[in-house]
Order: sequence, then C-alpha cells, then structure tokens
Amino acid sequence: MDADAKLRVRDALRAIVVAQLGSSRQAAADQRTAAEIDPDSSYTADDLSQSDEEGELAGLLGDAEVRQAGLLRTLDGLDFRPQETVVPGAIVAFGGDHYVVGTVADEFSCDGVTYEGISADSPLFAAIKGLRAGDSFTFNGREHRVDVVA
Repeated sequence: MDADAKLRVRDALRAIVVAQLGSSRQAAADQRTAAEIDPDSSYTADDLSQSDEEGELAGLLGDAEVRQAGLLRTLDGLDFRPQETVVPGAIVAFGGDHYVVGTVADEFSCDGVTYEGISADSPLFAAIKGLRAGDSFTFNGREHRVDVVA
C-alpha cells in the first residue's frame, strides 16, 4: 500500500465520521426542539412528560455527538505516513482482514477493501503493537501472522 492509497483510506474514514457527527448534531438539535414547551401556551401533564422524555433523548444524542467529535479529533491526530511497525496511524492486515490502527471504526470500504478500526487502548492493539509484516502474535488463543503494515 502506497502513501496515496493510505491517505484515501484516511479520507474515506474521515468522511464517514464527519457524516455521523453531522447526523448526531442534527438529531440532538431536533430532539432539543421537540422537548421545548411554549410557556405562553397551555399544556397537560402528558405534554410535560413527553417534553421530559424528549429532553432525555436529546441528552443521549448529545452524548453521541460528543463521542463522534472525539473520534474525529482522534482520527485527525493520527500520523498516516507509511509505517514499518504497528503504531497508531498504521494500516495492518492479518487473517484476510484490514484495520486502521488508533481509532474506533465500524466496517467501511475504500478502493474495494473493507477496513475496521482498532482502538489504541484495545487488547488487540496491545497484542500487535510494534510488530512488523511477517511477525506472528497470539490473540484470543489463536495464532495470527501480520501480513501488511503500512
């Protein structure tokens, strides 16, 4: 994998995180609006109850927004230059799967390859940290071989 391909992977992941952040922001704003009660109008106990529920949901969606913003900051802080060892910002492959190291990410595709994220505080990262292509490691009782480090 060359440097340009690696940057395309970063850009594809970043686009997903930015879109998720935008969705989280919009959903939280919609819920906050739904929770508002017009103080100049009459309302029932049911209206107050529904407003409270909408407000709680807005808080949960706000939490999701904060998590997505944190993921974006983490992703933007990763060094995506080519790597020879497994460090945050590296792309690794083993067992036919490809991973972006240093961030949480659901499956996404770029250039016909499917990737997932590996958090820098995960047990899997601890098992592969510092390894090079061709090195072996054991995770969950299974032996694996690192096929690619980029």
